[in-house]
Amino acid sequence: MTFDRLFEPVFIRETMTLPNRLVMAPMTTTAGASDGSFSDQEISYLAARARGGIGTIISPACFVHKSGHSFARQVGADSDAMVPSLARCADAINKAGGISILQIHHGGNAARTEFSGQPPLAPSAVMNRRGTSEKPQAMSIAQIEEIIEAFARAAGRAKRAGFSGIEVHGANTYLLQQFFSSFTNKRDDDYGAQSLINRSRFAAQTIKAIRSEVGSDYPIFYRISPEEPEPDGYTTADAIAFLQRIVPLGIDVVHVSSWEYGQSLYPFSTPGEHPTIAIKKALHVPVIGVGQITTPQRALDVIHDGIDAVALGRVLLFDQEWGNKAESGRAAEIKTEILNIAEIEDLFIPDQMKRYLRKFYS
Repeated sequence: MTFDRLFEPVFIRETMTLPNRLVMAPMTTTAGASDGSFSDQEISYLAARARGGIGTIISPACFVHKSGHSFARQVGADSDAMVPSLARCADAINKAGGISILQIHHGGNAARTEFSGQPPLAPSAVMNRRGTSEKPQAMSIAQIEEIIEAFARAAGRAKRAGFSGIEVHGANTYLLQQFFSSFTNKRDDDYGAQSLINRSRFAAQTIKAIRSEVGSDYPIFYRISPEEPEPDGYTTADAIAFLQRIVPLGIDVVHVSSWEYGQSLYPFSTPGEHPTIAIKKALHVPVIGVGQITTPQRALDVIHDGIDAVALGRVLLFDQEWGNKAESGRAAEIKTEILNIAEIEDLFIPDQMKRYLRKFYS
């Protein structure tokens, strides 16, 4: 069995062609340095996956404004002081042969006072769906404008630092999704009012500001959760309508963040379809599929569905050589799971990630 299709290039725009269809999904590592910069361990871990045959490396989420700081040891892109750190990371991935993508992020109601030094900001004073967040403050218009500007400035820093492109994190219940979702957006102004156009406004203005900052030729990826489970959350049809409004503003790639590729919260009217396929059919830009994909055969199945690229997550913690093994006929050697705590010590991942994984085997 060969997996040649996984190693075909993917044309994005005149300034970017992905070397193959394999993408490293952004994964929180809590492995940044204490000052918000990339640590040497995190940089080495990312570059190793590029050397291991993964064509595109998306960084862990980097906050664009201190108010969006959501995780312990999260890396920041919120000031010019972070540019040298960003440059070291971009340079390492680029030299390893990968396309380097910086994911830029604001946690909204998932931000933590212990990290940001201030109460969380969100579209409305609504806690996250898990009920684990602090009660956020509803953002003023001035704060909305400040955060939009912060996204643009962070994207500009990524470009100056040498990243091949950026990914706007509009998924996984963070700020951009909070604006679009009726579950978290209860505003009665131009950014809410239960209107899809109004609830799309924050994302639209963010993409416009980023595109203005980075110019017309710099690639912008956008990550989106295709649906929500709450009764007043959104459906894939809503997500498609949203994307059809914002993609023409300057988005080059859509990354569909499904927990499990091929699964949907709701029945689809078209047999054989699910959120990622429906989104791909509705758009005219490359689409990345993700969600519990661990083997080359499963990745190939995604490509056969018409999806342009496949993002791999946890399995790349377990096997940094995933891509090389798949390409050289050694797919059977790929490690797709960890069987015991002793195996964790041999993984080429940051120490913080090893401590996290040990919890599941203690």
